[in-house]
Amino acid sequence: MNTPNDQSQARPEDYGPPFPWTVEKTHAYTHAFNRHEEVKGHYFQRAIYASLLWLVQRLSWSCAFHLANGIGRLLYLLRVRYQVAKVNLDIVYGDKKTEAEKLRIYHDSMITFGRTIVSYLRIPVMDRKMWTENFPIRNEQILREDYNQGKGIVITAGHLGVWEVAAGRVGMGGYPISNVAKRQPNIVADQLIVDLREAMNMGSIMHKDSMDRIRQGLRCGEGVILAVDQNMKRDQGVFVSFLGRVASSPRANAWIWREAGCPAFCGYAAWREPKKFELVITERVPWEPHPDDPEKELLINTTHLIEAVERVILGEPSLWFWLHRRWKVQPDGVPNPYA
Repeated sequence: MNTPNDQSQARPEDYGPPFPWTVEKTHAYTHAFNRHEEVKGHYFQRAIYASLLWLVQRLSWSCAFHLANGIGRLLYLLRVRYQVAKVNLDIVYGDKKTEAEKLRIYHDSMITFGRTIVSYLRIPVMDRKMWTENFPIRNEQILREDYNQGKGIVITAGHLGVWEVAAGRVGMGGYPISNVAKRQPNIVADQLIVDLREAMNMGSIMHKDSMDRIRQGLRCGEGVILAVDQNMKRDQGVFVSFLGRVASSPRANAWIWREAGCPAFCGYAAWREPKKFELVITERVPWEPHPDDPEKELLINTTHLIEAVERVILGEPSLWFWLHRRWKVQPDGVPNPYA
């Protein structure tokens, strides 16, 4: 069962600006507000995960980087979910790119995915020097100015680059941050993910029944990551254009943004060289008010959030996770492109 820490004594006025906080204060905040779960039994699975972590963490950064690239090339050679990726690439590029160019994007995105896996497993060996000197933040002034408004942040994100450690760079920089995500079906894997996130000052918020926790975090000045590139069930999403084709996209993101009255920005991280990561804050996302038509207001600003992520994908397509069925849910009468 989910057993989050008792937050009844945590007051928003105890937190907030000025940012950045110390790493220690950020970690204490993350631990106090994070969800925790006691995993009993499952000894074999836990031993497997522990052994994998131990092996990957023993590598030098150069060896880890080459391992990550090797995993990506293997996934490419095995054509993992290639048919899904091909449908997606055809949706986005049509005849604007050749089949060879599309295949190259698929190849490069597999390399990125390999880097995502390995970088995630190496979080415990990323010391402060690695987080600061080897992981610069481009456009950090946006991060600092928006956090210091004290209203919290809506961080519009997608499955871009090394997406988990992107949030870790923010958290290890002294800016509280949490991710809204579904619980993993495997309880051992789920707790491993939660623990690895907390190790880099990133909280985990359960997707289901998350509004109270999101509101409290925003009142404390926290940044809340809300992905916009996930296929949503029909009753949870709105149909707006995503990379040129209508897709069911999260409705709640713009709703939270409007309710909080907070700033929003977009960003991503990439693992460029063996000991060189980069976090890029790409842009502030402008809120466009339409008080006379609240539903139109949500649709328009959902589009603004999506467009910020689209610009990253189109600018550097190898960063995006082309493997998921982004356009699976379609309006009535429109066929599923993956059928």
